[in-house]
Amino acid sequence: MMADVVLPLVRGFSALFAVIVLRFLYRAYIERKRVRSLKAQGIPVLPHSLLFGHLPVFAAFRASRPPDVNIYEFHHWLIENVSKYFPGHEYLPPVVYLDLWPVSRSLVLIYDAMAAAQCTQVKSLPKDQVLSEYMQPLTGSMDIVSAEGELWKKWRSIFNPGFSQRNLTALLPELIEEAQIFANGLKDQAGQGGEWGSVFQLEKKTINLTFDIIVRASVGFRLHEQSNPSDSPFKTALVDQLRFMGKLSKTPRAFHFSQRLWHRRSVERNNRTMREFLLPQIEKRLQSDVNASQKKTIVDLAMQSIEKENSGTFRGKLDAEFVDRLIANLKAFMFAGHDTTSSTICFMVKILQDNPDCLAKLRAEHDSVLGPDPEKAMDVLIASPHLLYSLPYTLGVIKETLRLHPLAATVRTSDSIPGFSVSAPGSPTRYPMEGFGPWVGVSGVHRNPYYWPRPNDCLPERWMAAEGDPLYVATKEAWVPFSLGPRNCVGMELSMVELRLVAILIARTFDIEEAWEEWDKKQGPNATPTHIVNGKRLYGVGGGPVHPKDGMPVHVRLRNHKLSV
Repeated sequence: MMADVVLPLVRGFSALFAVIVLRFLYRAYIERKRVRSLKAQGIPVLPHSLLFGHLPVFAAFRASRPPDVNIYEFHHWLIENVSKYFPGHEYLPPVVYLDLWPVSRSLVLIYDAMAAAQCTQVKSLPKDQVLSEYMQPLTGSMDIVSAEGELWKKWRSIFNPGFSQRNLTALLPELIEEAQIFANGLKDQAGQGGEWGSVFQLEKKTINLTFDIIVRASVGFRLHEQSNPSDSPFKTALVDQLRFMGKLSKTPRAFHFSQRLWHRRSVERNNRTMREFLLPQIEKRLQSDVNASQKKTIVDLAMQSIEKENSGTFRGKLDAEFVDRLIANLKAFMFAGHDTTSSTICFMVKILQDNPDCLAKLRAEHDSVLGPDPEKAMDVLIASPHLLYSLPYTLGVIKETLRLHPLAATVRTSDSIPGFSVSAPGSPTRYPMEGFGPWVGVSGVHRNPYYWPRPNDCLPERWMAAEGDPLYVATKEAWVPFSLGPRNCVGMELSMVELRLVAILIARTFDIEEAWEEWDKKQGPNATPTHIVNGKRLYGVGGGPVHPKDGMPVHVRLRNHKLSV
């Protein structure tokens, strides 16, 4: 009797297992054959294993770098090893295929600016599912990063005015207020009598600054993260959610579902905490006259859109789906609005530390435009906000920082467009995208010598160069830290304003240097002095957007501002 029951079950499981194995082998055959067919067409391809695809190449990258290195470092590593993997090439091919199945979706890395523009501008391909999966724990994929079509257009049109130069100018006094608190915090870290202060993690302070700014710009609320001794429940929940998102992004896609189940309670708790903070802010703005002030928060703009849809007569309860999507987008803005900008401030400090001639020119420009006394610079800006946009060398420093240290990149999908391909200038080759996720290799685009004279040098002057100058960059598509096209970063202008303000507040007031030796002593046995990339202790880490290693340990000293006159 038992055998009559067990034997059919065994046979059933065996048959199911056989089907799974056969499907796996068939999928492997399809994935590997796709790359082999590219090679047969004469397209340069990384050394490819019929069994493992490009996993051995990726394993070689991982073996050559510290365990916490960010995935974006892969682009730099590939540039360094171009002669090994692409013999005869002085630089990477315009398009590099990466077959990582079954660990992740196969990708096509685009290192040519014009080829990338064909995916983001000429044809704005939909965002890849991997981005929606990354955002899902935070937003339930209800944000504009994940949305497509008319839904995306609707919400993008709602938020665009909030990040306009006009609205940001109206918000400038509040942004200056937060930036001044940041500068005062650095003063507290400086030593006495012009001496170096103790080591601290710069990123902790930049995160609190950018967090305070994006929350204030989003809902008009002051969190005081910079001055409070401990993090608010809202920030704690958001940061914990980002940690989970980074952990999930490092997990093979086959295990995503099980990982989500494992962390489900934590995800729900964090989202509940964030909702409990955001919902009262939305209800508060609902009860106020959003047209009374020139400055508009993100929530104000959402309320205006509801008023417009109801011909100015809306006074009722908000639609539940609208509230859910608004909260999802607020969380997305607060994530993106503090995360990348805080890291960029750190890398800007690094750029200025390593290029003292650039720092000297930056200080001279601030003296010339804002007056010789750094203590009065913010008063000058409040009285004359247009001066914030009259600092071409400062803008050049910021753009060079973002060029040399891009922190994120777009991944698209061409699955809905059979036969889609791209080309590169000067080549008749068409590069098929079908079956791969087009990933703009921003680091490679930003250092491509075809577009950038002296691509590895920090030269803020290139952003002021006129046509005919050896440093002139004619192709605007070659600078893509915020992406280009209709799906570019909506918060770009806010980020640029923050970076300008920080540069103005710190350049003439402080000397800031990395302090790894002091940091290692402070860490004791937990120090990681062997974690080095290209001879440098500071490199990009994290499971999502790039962050500075160990939060960028630095020390600070006050300058005698008369030295800059």
